Amino acid sequence: MKQGAICLSLMFLSFPALTAVSTDEDVPVLKGDYLGQKPPGMTPELFAPVIISTDAPEGCLTFSHDGDHAVFRRHWREDTRVFVLERKNGEWTRPEIAPFFMEGFGFGDFTFAPNEARLYFTSNRPLGGGDEENESSDIWLVENSNGSWSEPVHLGAPVNSPLHDSYPSVSNDKTLYFFRRFEGDDGLSEILSAQFRNGAYSEPMRLGENINTQWDEWDPAISPDGSMLVFCSKKPSGLGMDDLYVSFKDRDGQWSPSINLGDGVNTPGSENRPFITSDGKYLFFNSDTGGSRDVYWIDMKVVRRLDPFK
Repeated sequence: MKQGAICLSLMFLSFPALTAVSTDEDVPVLKGDYLGQKPPGMTPELFAPVIISTDAPEGCLTFSHDGDHAVFRRHWREDTRVFVLERKNGEWTRPEIAPFFMEGFGFGDFTFAPNEARLYFTSNRPLGGGDEENESSDIWLVENSNGSWSEPVHLGAPVNSPLHDSYPSVSNDKTLYFFRRFEGDDGLSEILSAQFRNGAYSEPMRLGENINTQWDEWDPAISPDGSMLVFCSKKPSGLGMDDLYVSFKDRDGQWSPSINLGDGVNTPGSENRPFITSDGKYLFFNSDTGGSRDVYWIDMKVVRRLDPFK
């Protein structure tokens, strides 16, 4: 492991122990953008200790385009809990169970659209009512209007399929990026995109070989302007279990060969679930290098400096 990776791992491990459950006394009044947390620089910072990142596994953090809502997941599988925070009169509420959450079903991979009050997510919640889980995980959306959440809407075909469809991410032009796990390809996960035309999504297309390889690729996060895609891969050239990569779109709309974000972000552990904020300033992601799967963030300059077209 390179010296930079060693220093980064030590930086992650230097955080004090966090409590899994916080009380009102533990959490100060939160004001300002991104829960009032000090913005990160060129090295990853643990996001909102005690409030978001605790000893329990957290992830899938996303912020709305207006910056007034945050959604994240704590635990996973049968122990999943989905929380939402809202900024009211300049102050952030404490994390509360999201009204669209259904106990006993898988929920995750949340992404707010960059220019709409729409939250996309993945779930195996029942289709058409009832209490039996869907046979596969599908992509859903809910809308927030004046502080109220709509009922979840299933995106339907052709985005959803009998296979595992997950981790939606949307650009300003409403193009949807997500990954699908193909049973016929030894269970490989590949990244697809679907354009929004005439009020509906087109047939999803696999992205090219500069992104999809013989190894698993998943968890795509598209920048609001659609010019770069951060995603997760298990390529053997990586630094750990799974790493974050980026690909940039050229003037002809072609994706560049993917670039590992390097030992300033990736570690010998697991890094995944990226999210690029609507203002394009920050990259949020998950890492387990601190002993628990937690949420970190970093200045997007770390990613943009890798752009081969600039």
